Amino acid sequence: MSEDLHSLSGAYALDALSDQERADFEVHLGRCETCRDEVDSLRAVPPLLAETVAFAPPPALRADIMAAIRTTRQDPPVVEEPVSSEPVLAETGTEAPSETTVVPLRRRVSRQWAALAAAAALVVGGGVTWQVVEQVTTSATDEVLAASDAQSWQTTTPGGGTVSVVRSDQLGKAVLRVEGLADPGSGNAYQAWLQDPSGSMVPAGMMTTTDGEMLLEGDVDDAAGVGLTKEPAAGSPQPTTTPVALIELG
Repeated sequence: MSEDLHSLSGAYALDALSDQERADFEVHLGRCETCRDEVDSLRAVPPLLAETVAFAPPPALRADIMAAIRTTRQDPPVVEEPVSSEPVLAETGTEAPSETTVVPLRRRVSRQWAALAAAAALVVGGGVTWQVVEQVTTSATDEVLAASDAQSWQTTTPGGGTVSVVRSDQLGKAVLRVEGLADPGSGNAYQAWLQDPSGSMVPAGMMTTTDGEMLLEGDVDDAAGVGLTKEPAAGSPQPTTTPVALIELG
């Protein structure tokens, strides 16, 4: 049992254990320094996932995955083999143990999630972030990027960064994506704006990073353009600086 508890460090760090398993493992943690060190190291992984740069997949990826899901058969349920009461002769001629260690299905699933967490950590090292989830979820940003009618516009900033807008008329939403923007300076941040047909600017949200994406706020259906300016970190009701980017939406 002690050896089996050693293998639950990853599942414990992910909170993927049953109540009984968690209680047993926490008792084990009190006397196993190796497992305590392993749990501490695994708990450092989730914050690192949040710090990585997210790369949006190509628009067709989600459609391809959803199509594959509809045609891919699920794995059959795990059937546990009964424990034989008859001794089995090993190839050496000696008696092999008559009992077989059977791992409960719940624990097998827990270990699978632990393995997925390790895979996520490895992918982070490659520059791509994967989320471990128990069901298929899609963010509003992903929905826009994967929309069948998604249109994209892009421009370059004076500092060499890129700013792009992806809009879906069907969804009535748009995503602002930035890469390689210059540091806005202490106490400042980048603010997005929707430009109406008359040329007036309406706040559309704060971009708190120089590499990333955000769902634009406001009515994007009637927007004639999207702008980006440097503003105080708290935001401004109207632009106070010359836009670093101004994209006209066709």
